[in-house]
Amino acid sequence: MPEYCDANELDELRRKLLWRGPTPGAGRFLSVFMDQNNKCNLRCRMCGFSDPRVASLPKYDLPRWAYDRISAEVFPRTNYLCLSLMTEPFMTRDFPERLVAIREHGVPFSDVITNGTLMSEEAIAMILDSGLTRLIVSIDGGTKEIFEAVRPGANFERVVANFTLLRTRRHERRTTLPRLRINHVLSELNVDHFDAFLNLVESLEAEEVAVRTVSRMSAAEIQESSDPVFWDKVRSARVRLAAFCRRTGIVDAAFLRDRHSMIDLFADSGEKLICRTPWTTIAIHPNGDVYPCMAWSRPPIGNLTRQTFDEIWDSPALNTLRDEFERARPGLDCLNCTIRRSANDPDDDFFYRKLAVPGVV
Repeated sequence: MPEYCDANELDELRRKLLWRGPTPGAGRFLSVFMDQNNKCNLRCRMCGFSDPRVASLPKYDLPRWAYDRISAEVFPRTNYLCLSLMTEPFMTRDFPERLVAIREHGVPFSDVITNGTLMSEEAIAMILDSGLTRLIVSIDGGTKEIFEAVRPGANFERVVANFTLLRTRRHERRTTLPRLRINHVLSELNVDHFDAFLNLVESLEAEEVAVRTVSRMSAAEIQESSDPVFWDKVRSARVRLAAFCRRTGIVDAAFLRDRHSMIDLFADSGEKLICRTPWTTIAIHPNGDVYPCMAWSRPPIGNLTRQTFDEIWDSPALNTLRDEFERARPGLDCLNCTIRRSANDPDDDFFYRKLAVPGVV
C-alpha cells in the first residue's frame, strides 16, 4: 500500500477503485468505455497524440450505423458509461447527436471527457438534453501561458468560455446535470503552478476535480518523471489539494499518487482485492474492437461490428482470460499492472497501436 496513506485515505482509495457507478439494477452490470474516432485536434505534450508517428495515420470515425447498433445492444446492459477513451469525442462530427442514446437507453451514470475546445452552443444544448451525468474538461494549467504550453493547439480563453457557457446554460435550465469536473495532469511543466490551477478550478465553480501525474502513452513528448524533486512537489500538491477540497467543498474525484509506490488493497477479511474487469468492463474502440480494459495491449477479445455482445461476453477467449485473472490475481493497481500487456509490448505502446488500427470497412 502507499506509505503516505492513512487508514481513511486507504478506505477512500478502495471505494474509488471499486466504484462502478450507481448500484446496478436488473440486467445492468457493465462498465463501458467507448471511443468513436481515432482523432484529436490538440497535441498535448504528455498525450500519445504528441507521438510523431500519429500525424501520418489515416483518420476515421465509428460509422453511425455501427454506433447505433452497438448502443442498442450494449447500453441497456450498462450501469456506467464513459463515452471517451483516448481521443477527443467532439472530433466525431455528429457526436452531440449521438448522446441521445444515453437517455433512450436509460443509462444510470454517464460521462464524457473532452478538451473543451469544440463545445458550441448547439452542442451544449444537446449535452443538456441528453441527461449526461457528468462532463469532464481537461485543463492542465491555471494560466494561459502554462495551459497553452502543455496543450499545443488549445486556446485558454476559449476553453474557459465554453466551460462557463455550459455552466450558465445548465443554471438556466435549473438542472444539476451534467456535473462538471476538471481533470489535471501534473508534469514538470506545470507542477510549480499548481496553486494557480486550484484558483481557476474555484473560479469556474466545478463540482469535482481530478489530479494525477503523467502515465506512459506510447512515444509522447513527456513521459513519467523519475526526478525525486518532482515527486516531492507532487506530495506537496497532495496536501494543498486536500486542503483546497476541504475548504471549497469541491470533490476530489481521483487519487494523486506517488508513481513509484505500488498499491495493494485488501478486504476486511484480509484477502487481497483483485481486478475484476473481465467480469465487469469492456472498452470499445472506433473500429469496433473490444478489450477488457482501457490500457489493454494484447489482442482484442472481439469486435462488435462483426459479433454480438453475447458472442464476445461468453467466448472461449474471454473465459480463458477470466481463468488467467483467477490464477494470477492481479490487484487493483492499474498503473503497475503487467497482465494487460502482450509479450511484444515492453514499452506500453498500446496508445499508438490502437490509433493505427484501420477503421470499419
